[in-house]
Parts: sequence; structure tokens; C-alpha cells
Amino acid sequence: MARRIWEDAMKTAAQGGSELDVFADLEQGESTRSSNAEIVTTVKLDRIVVGTSALQYNYDGTVLAAGFRGGAVKLFDPLTGKMLRGLMPNTHGGHAVLCLRFHPTKPDLLYSTTAEGHVYLINIKTAEATRIITDEGNEINCLDFSNDGNTYAISGKSLDVYIYQTKTNKLIRKYEGNWGTQVNPDVEGDNAIRLFALKYVPHDWNAFITAGNDNHIKVWDNRSKQGIIRRIHGPYICGDALDMRDDYILAGSWCANHALQVFDYGEGTLVREIDFPSTNGAFLYCAQYCDNNVVLAGGSGTNSACVLEVLPGETQPKPGVNNLLTVQCEQPVQTLDSANGGRLFAVGGEDNYLKLCTMS
Repeated sequence: MARRIWEDAMKTAAQGGSELDVFADLEQGESTRSSNAEIVTTVKLDRIVVGTSALQYNYDGTVLAAGFRGGAVKLFDPLTGKMLRGLMPNTHGGHAVLCLRFHPTKPDLLYSTTAEGHVYLINIKTAEATRIITDEGNEINCLDFSNDGNTYAISGKSLDVYIYQTKTNKLIRKYEGNWGTQVNPDVEGDNAIRLFALKYVPHDWNAFITAGNDNHIKVWDNRSKQGIIRRIHGPYICGDALDMRDDYILAGSWCANHALQVFDYGEGTLVREIDFPSTNGAFLYCAQYCDNNVVLAGGSGTNSACVLEVLPGETQPKPGVNNLLTVQCEQPVQTLDSANGGRLFAVGGEDNYLKLCTMS
């Protein structure tokens, strides 16, 4: 979520406005309806990269970073699909890139997390990569920056949540996970099983949410010694399938039915379900908000990602949905990202293709 704030801040500053205007814009929301989405380029990838596992646009949408299951990281032109630069090569043994995030104030710096427990800081201009964190035996599935950009949090297979200072990469706080296979609904415990998604809350710079395959969204406050302050029961998250806009959490679950849901952050209640077009179940790995009441979601049930416009004025909690585009792939969709409110978006997964798209 912090990424969207910094993206909007950069756009506002470029137009001569104040970065503080961004928060007012987020509260007001968008009123224009999207009418068209299309695939503009399909990039055929070398088989050696072994599928796309992470995608991230920079804040102005001029480059797209892609991380692959073989360990490589590459930069692409977001419209033509031309490879601009190789940032990291495939690794011996094929340790997948699991998450990519651009530095909030230094646009040339890209963070990459891996399945072997490393975090790399990559200069996209020079392709110099520095290993800044090592957590042996862990898989670091997620990383997100606080809204002021001063800290970032990571987590993954180990269930522990680590908070680092951005300027120095110094560990500030560690919350230990709980390796129990069952979650007691009467106990406010730590993460159980595995954590796949972590996002900072847009209107609270000290709060973030996490989710994994324990059927709970956890709400954290990094000023708290305990960390977790409450839980929201429901989603079964197996990828980068949490997002926030205003007071609403979008969750994409790896399940057949009721896979795409919206929860009220403050109340902790399910406020709506969004139909994901499928005949054999949705099984979502990724989901993201865009402008104009549009969400992106994709997974393994249909081997596709859909651009879904949630129609206004419909009866809740199950509003009408207009499917603007289905991005069909040969194998499961594992990752997607968008820029400029969804006007650019990309879809990748286990096949050897990267789909670059636009929306208007």
C-alpha cells in the first residue's frame, strides 16, 4: 500500500502539487469508470528463467522489474516488452525471487527477496547487487515499506516478522512466529503455518497487515511489544494477494469459491464478495486494487488474471462485476502488478510468457 502512496506523491510533485495532497486524493477516490483493457505485448521469455515469480513497476511506470523462479531479475520496457537490463543472473539451484519493491525515495534502488532467505539491494542503473539481509533457512515471501519510507518489514516461511530501518538496514524489531498448525480463535497469537503477504496500512504509519495460509488477516502495530493487536478471520492467502485502499482490505484466497473478498479494516467484517469468473474454482495467488472501482486478480484455477470492474449502485454484499479483460495464460498466474492506477499492468506466472497490458 505504501507503494501507491509514493507513486501518487511522485506524480503530484511532478505536477507542482504537494505530497500531502495525495492523502486527500486517496480519501476522495476516483469517479471515472474504466471502459477498456487490453494486452499490448506478450513477451516470450527464455526457458532458463523458469517462470515469473515477482513483478514491480517503478513509481512513474517507466520500467517494469521482473523476478524469476530461477533467481534472475530483469528490467523491461512496460509497453514494448524490450529487455532493458539484466540485474541478476539465474542462481545455482534456482532459488526463486519472491518479492520486488522499489526504494520509496531513491528510484534507482530495487529490493529483491529470495527463497534462500536473502534480501538484495540492486542499483538498476549499474546492476550492482548487494546482499543486505541473510536469514538462513527462511523463504522471504514479502516486503513492504512504511508510509513515511523510514522502515520496512519482511516475513515468510519462518513466520517471524522483522522490521528494519531503511537508511541503515539495521534490525529494529523482531516478532517471533508461532509454529502451531492450529490457530486458537480465543488467543491473540503470532503467525501460524506460513506468511505470504504483508502491507502497511495507508492511514496509519505504524500499522501493517499480514496474511498466510492460516485463514486469518493479522493487524499489527509496530509500537507494540506484542505486535499483533487483532485478527480478521477468513482469507487463505498463498501469494501477494492483500491490498488496501482507504479502510478496505482486498483479499484473494487460494480456494475454489468466495476467493475474492473485501473486509472492513476497522470493523474486521466481510463487506463484500467479488465474483471471479471461473468454472473450476478461482484459487487466487495475487490481487490488487486499481482506480475506478477496478481490481486485478489471478491464480491457478483458471490459469488467468481478470480485470474486474465492481459496478456501483449494486446490492451489497455481492455487487455486480464487469469483466473488462481476461489475461489467459498456459499455466498458473503467480504474480501481477500495476502502475498509474492500473493504466499499466503486467501478468506473469509459471509459463514462459509475460503479458503487458493497458487500461483506459
